[in-house]
Amino acid sequence: MSYQVLARKYRPQQFDDIVAQEHVTRTLKNAVSSQRLSSGYLFSGPRGTGKTTTARILAKALNCINGPTPTPCDKCPSCLEIISGSSLDVLEIDAASNTGVDDVRTLRENVRYLPTSGKKRVYIIDEVHRLSGSAFDALLKTLEEPPPHVVFIFATTEPFKVPETIRSRTQRYEFRRVNVSDLAAHIKKVAAAEKIEIEEEAVYILARKADGAVRDSLSFLDQLSAFAGEKITPRHIIEALGLVDRQFYLKYIDAVAAKDCPSSLAVVKELIDAGVEIPEFTQGLIEHLRALLILQNAREPQKILEVSDSEIADYQKQSDYFSTGDLLRMIKIVTDLSQDLKSGLDQRLLLETATLRLACLESTVLFEDIIAHLSEPSDGIAGESETDLFGLPRKPGALETAPTSSGEKADLFSDLSGAAEEISAGTPVKALNLPMVQTNWTRFIEHLKKESPMLSALLAMAEIKEVKDNVITAIFHNAGGTSKQVVEKPQYVQTITASLRDFFKTNLKIKFEVDMTKKPPVTITRNAPEPEKIDTEKLLAEDEKLRNLVERIDGEIIGKKKAEE
Repeated sequence: MSYQVLARKYRPQQFDDIVAQEHVTRTLKNAVSSQRLSSGYLFSGPRGTGKTTTARILAKALNCINGPTPTPCDKCPSCLEIISGSSLDVLEIDAASNTGVDDVRTLRENVRYLPTSGKKRVYIIDEVHRLSGSAFDALLKTLEEPPPHVVFIFATTEPFKVPETIRSRTQRYEFRRVNVSDLAAHIKKVAAAEKIEIEEEAVYILARKADGAVRDSLSFLDQLSAFAGEKITPRHIIEALGLVDRQFYLKYIDAVAAKDCPSSLAVVKELIDAGVEIPEFTQGLIEHLRALLILQNAREPQKILEVSDSEIADYQKQSDYFSTGDLLRMIKIVTDLSQDLKSGLDQRLLLETATLRLACLESTVLFEDIIAHLSEPSDGIAGESETDLFGLPRKPGALETAPTSSGEKADLFSDLSGAAEEISAGTPVKALNLPMVQTNWTRFIEHLKKESPMLSALLAMAEIKEVKDNVITAIFHNAGGTSKQVVEKPQYVQTITASLRDFFKTNLKIKFEVDMTKKPPVTITRNAPEPEKIDTEKLLAEDEKLRNLVERIDGEIIGKKKAEE
């Protein structure tokens, strides 16, 4: 027996098998059960959503030996003929190739004949909007007063092209684009039945690529099962269907977030060298930025995004890189790029210039946030001084009392104007994110070394965990408690924050943590004895001289000689 493609092999044969069109199938089942049938139906919706399939099931429901029934038996001669496409009572007409008035006149002559074996003569006209105006006029009279044994079912992807006179004489059913979750579930079901192994992330990529069409999703699955062999992975889908690897988007956003123009342009070159189509990459970039925006603002982002858990985890890592305002501006830049790519100009040049605009984009700062920072009290974070977020001297009480007279209002506005002038002349307002700090941390350590080699050495052992609201969280490993005690001393915090402000050209705060799960790298020499574990806290508590020495030179205990030596 010849191979049957999956889209045909798994074509639904019952109303309940139609994927995600319950609003249509339930109405049709109830209409058949109650014998409240129309002489004309108009099924409209995107391609591959089940319009023609539903028309055939309705034809079976009307002509089944047990019918009219909402559950045709699929075993009687009438059902089997309709399934095989050989029924003389169910005629499928392609309007794209039968557009003329003569074709419709022939149809009008044939509708007078009674069914040969079934109970109804069913005419299924696919892509009905392709009929000419004169053909629609010729069909109108028959549709208005059809013989009782005739049912017309029209299918179209463009219902607005069907004349109103035709639409008003039919019952219209709108087939919806199938969402990613329902499509993914259907792909898994078919893959399991065919014993095709496919990874979870690959299922979602395939479902999104199908763009709501069940038929397309099964066609892709058919193609990929031949391409991949035993197991389908995301890499197979990217290679077989020419999609853009998600890692490109992650790498691109990392470079843009770090404001690293050379690295951003390097990613663009990598894209071009890989043969990626720039318009397709641009469309995917818009979707990537949308995902970050949804993660920031939705209560249940995974339900909206309809992506796998691993994809959500990747998006989550980048969701704090930008503010909502930044993301909205970035989406505007990329959507403008998408339009510009149609202009005929050099697409690579357009992508490179848009990339530089994204990498050089200044962070969004709301005026109300500036006012709030001018008046906020000390929050106790390490590095807190008598200056505000912008490095300006705090003015306690300047905004605490609401003005009650015009003179007081004038004073308030004068204070605000003065503060604005100080901001413009002082440290710039610039928000940093994790990639920006991580990318430049080694260079900052070298910068700090000029001020304090000791602090530079200690911070070199720390890792940057988080950057949020211009507060850097640095972590030491589980043996770094003493290092944390040293760098948290007020005079050293002041030195570090001053160096941060000088290097990053904005006001930053820093706090330190110890991660007990992290272990320092250990170099083991063969046959060498294990290093002796030292309880530094106990050692300092028992030895007053040692404690005084450590405090005077701001040192750290890293080992001790054995007593017998």
